[in-house]
Amino acid sequence: MRLRNKLFIQHMITIIMLLAAMYVVINYTLSKSMIERDTQTLSQYYSLHRIEALKIVNDKKISIEQLFSGTYAPLIASHLAANSNFQVQLFDSEGTIVGDSGNREDLIKRSDIDAALDGQTASVITEVEGQKLLIYASPFTFEGKIVGGFRYLLDLNQHEQTLTEMRRWFIGVAVGCLLIALLASYSFSFFIMQPLQALQQALKRVAVGDFSRKITVRSHDEVRELANDFNQMSRALQEHIELLHYEQGKQKKFYDNVTHELKTPLTSIMGFSDLIDKLERIDDIRSCNGYIRKESTRLLQMVEELLHSSLKGDEAWRVQTENADLAAVLADSLQIVEPTLQKSLIATTLSMEACYAYFDPKRTQQVLFNLIDNAIKHSECTQLHIELESESVDGSSIIRISDNGKGMTEQEVQALFLPAEQKEHRPISSHSHGLGLPLCKQLMELQGGSIHIRSKPGQGTVVQLHFQTQKLPSPVLLQN
Repeated sequence: MRLRNKLFIQHMITIIMLLAAMYVVINYTLSKSMIERDTQTLSQYYSLHRIEALKIVNDKKISIEQLFSGTYAPLIASHLAANSNFQVQLFDSEGTIVGDSGNREDLIKRSDIDAALDGQTASVITEVEGQKLLIYASPFTFEGKIVGGFRYLLDLNQHEQTLTEMRRWFIGVAVGCLLIALLASYSFSFFIMQPLQALQQALKRVAVGDFSRKITVRSHDEVRELANDFNQMSRALQEHIELLHYEQGKQKKFYDNVTHELKTPLTSIMGFSDLIDKLERIDDIRSCNGYIRKESTRLLQMVEELLHSSLKGDEAWRVQTENADLAAVLADSLQIVEPTLQKSLIATTLSMEACYAYFDPKRTQQVLFNLIDNAIKHSECTQLHIELESESVDGSSIIRISDNGKGMTEQEVQALFLPAEQKEHRPISSHSHGLGLPLCKQLMELQGGSIHIRSKPGQGTVVQLHFQTQKLPSPVLLQN
């Protein structure tokens, strides 16, 4: 048997099995939903009928014993069944039908009545004289005692007619879909039996660097082996070229980000060095020296991390979250950039209190340095307000950095987190490389947080950093 015929038969069997399974599931689901809907409807009717019966008893028109007696029960059953499509029966505490809006002698004693007298609602589907019925029985309690019950009999023949009509439609549509699917399958298999021509065209594409073309051969001969070998060769070449491009791009992005981050401690060291020349008090000079040593140590750690990553071939940022005080990290970061702020004539106000969250202090400092540096270089602001909100509406801690600078348009805000090579509205220069904010976004997301920026021209810019207050499973690396 030819492969095309095998494929055709396989598709036919699969489609038939799928349609049969759909038929069974749809038929069962529809039938079940109809029964559940009718049972719920009868339950609602019972609640209304119970209220009406209790009203008659409370108005002292009849007693509870008379309600389930042979004198009044038939009248009440007929009254309750009026303007409805089901039969109503009343039975007493002995299980005897004392009132019936219809006449079904063969249904006088059923298991549903026994269940109702035991204090449970019961529903039964039975068939009598070719007629399918849904029977629903519920106990009637009065002053904590079961004194009888209500029973409803609903004809299900209309449901059966609906299901039968649905089955006919489904079978008709299924047969049509089966014929169309099989015709499409047979036609498609006919058009793909051109292996040699396809192989020739694919070789021409490979010659110009296009490895996307794949050859499919269904014959069991040397042509099929040749096509398989060609596909493997093409796929291997494509994977090696893509991997090479990926590794080159990953290394470039990583080293671009690292060299960008090296600027921050260098700027701080230069700022404190300039500040020392203007200080006279020995304590102030010692404080500046302490920050210079701290930033020098951080710079050395970044260089060592870069060397370690280079030796291992692991171009990635390492992030490890811990439960720490955001206020302490924020205050320390502001102290480091204070000389740069003073040199830029930017007044800074700070509003914060102790606030613990889960984050990486070192990476969070990188984010804060980048954001403040952007405000100094690009916002043209004279005031910078930094606020720490310990618990926001969504349960996270927020650092909010606001300036009174020139602001940005909505289009400029949307382009902030794009890679540098994709930014069209913000030129890349020696003062702005377009690397800081995308890196900030990556570092915040890796810590389980987020960064949001709002700005309008002439109204300044607001940057919000959200930090998790609950411990979350966090990854160790951020691949570029």
